[in-house]
Amino acid sequence: MSDFIYSNQSLNLLSIENSFRFIYPDPLENVYKFSGDWGSLILNQNLYNGFLPYENQNYLSVVIGGPVLYFQDNTFINNKLSKEGTQAIFNRWLENNIQWDEDLSGPFVVLIINKRTSEVLCFTDLMSFIPVYKYEDSSSISLSTHVDLLAKTHRVQSNVDLVSVTDFILQGTVTFPYTIYKSIYQINPSSIHSIRENGSIIFQSQYYWTPQEINRFNSLEQATKYIKDGLNSYTNKIVSHSDKIAQFISGGEDSRLLAALLQGNSRNAYIFLDQMNIEGKKAKEIAEIYGANFILSTRDKLHYLNILAPAVDLIGGGAEHHHAHSFGFHKSCKLNQYDAVFGGLLSDALLKGSHINKVRGTGSFPFIPQIKLPGNSSIDRIHNNSWFNVEIIQDLKERHENHLNYVKTFRVESSYEWFEIWPSSMNKNIANLHTNRRLFKSYEPFMTKEVVKTSASISQKWKLNRRVFHKVAKPYLKRSKWKVHSDGRLPYFSWKVNLIVSFLVILYRKSAKRIGFIKGNQKSWGQWSLVMEMEDWTDEINKNATGFENISKIFNEKNMDEVMHSNDFSRIEKVNLLQIMYLFNENKNSD
Repeated sequence: MSDFIYSNQSLNLLSIENSFRFIYPDPLENVYKFSGDWGSLILNQNLYNGFLPYENQNYLSVVIGGPVLYFQDNTFINNKLSKEGTQAIFNRWLENNIQWDEDLSGPFVVLIINKRTSEVLCFTDLMSFIPVYKYEDSSSISLSTHVDLLAKTHRVQSNVDLVSVTDFILQGTVTFPYTIYKSIYQINPSSIHSIRENGSIIFQSQYYWTPQEINRFNSLEQATKYIKDGLNSYTNKIVSHSDKIAQFISGGEDSRLLAALLQGNSRNAYIFLDQMNIEGKKAKEIAEIYGANFILSTRDKLHYLNILAPAVDLIGGGAEHHHAHSFGFHKSCKLNQYDAVFGGLLSDALLKGSHINKVRGTGSFPFIPQIKLPGNSSIDRIHNNSWFNVEIIQDLKERHENHLNYVKTFRVESSYEWFEIWPSSMNKNIANLHTNRRLFKSYEPFMTKEVVKTSASISQKWKLNRRVFHKVAKPYLKRSKWKVHSDGRLPYFSWKVNLIVSFLVILYRKSAKRIGFIKGNQKSWGQWSLVMEMEDWTDEINKNATGFENISKIFNEKNMDEVMHSNDFSRIEKVNLLQIMYLFNENKNSD
């Protein structure tokens, strides 16, 4: 199942089913509805094979996502109408043998309902790659994997959390455990959550794993081996039972490591671009080296603006829609026809320290050595933003401090880094997974339990300058040794060698752009600078003007045009604001 709603109360299941169908861009094959003295449950069919709902006389069990099972084989991956995976997880739990941090790998949510006692158990994955939200009042409690669906079910869409709205506009995420709705909160990652009734509703949570800041590896080599074994095991467990696979590819190093892991398997390699460019040419070379069939799909300049509404509906409020790169292409490329589509998401966050505060310029100029700085400069900038109501900024600062203190209970040296990645809803890039898992069978090797646990264990020094990643990837990159990364590096070599290489490549490209040898967008994603000069951008703003009015209290300046034309806001902050305007547009919410 891609999404569910559970409530201890009787729900209007037909009305909620209609809401499900509104969220998804394509017709849903099946919507499952269950009810009894224990309450109500509604969910749509899981795209991942083997995870249909399992029910017996006493229990009802469902799985969201497509976890890879490590306690048995995964033959059910190519069996569409199967509940084998769900039943296997349930049986292992019933026998009290399951280790949630070892037996399942990758994104998942498991829900088990005891129909006789009405007790409900919800198990979240290591990082809450798939977040679960909770609504509770004096007489009822509900859980769901889709925040807007939960808000609509309980008719609290207008109960807007303006602090969270400000947070999302400026940061692209909503600070855990809050959401954009006042009465809805995200529940903990890597936890066992229970709901019982004993005169009143009792909701309890217990961690089965936490990312303790303890280095469990004696050497960099030992950590490297653990990661490599994990990546190989995860991909092999999937491809050995898949008839048809694909991968996403780029000019970068993550996708070439992925291509090396999958080599020997017939597959298509997809890239989505405005037009063939440096990124695309590099990706094509890598695909040919590692035996994949390269497929370029091009998009309209207005693609990301055009998908704003349906992508936001799909992923829910509080996640940036412009990370929904596959939206639309899932149909044109028929991605839902593959048994598995592999991506390279979160390698940067978990293995390369992309959320460590570093000397400025290392992102744009990779030849600059990565040196850690204290604190979090982006959060400090948010707290000093004069465009927003002082009280809202103060409340936001308090939320940030509370979350940081929460992270510090298990991490001290790396608290600012993990502030942005724990749980994964704090990482704006996770919206990519929120899109993909709802549209096709998406698998992410860098979300395996081995990568997550290593990231939690190793020193930040091992992450900076690609030390651990380079050690893992180097054997796989030998075949593409002399192929330049799209950012100008040679990934096979260490950061020290690349000081000179990347400097010379970047210098050449900048010079070539100035004299006109290189033209157009050379990157993977669209150009908001061009979009914002078009009438379509202005039309979209005006179409959602009532949405601005409904959240205008957050601003000191209440004029929408002043805000949208201010140079004090980045382009992405303006896109995030437009997304919020769409969400709270009265015309949309009256449907």
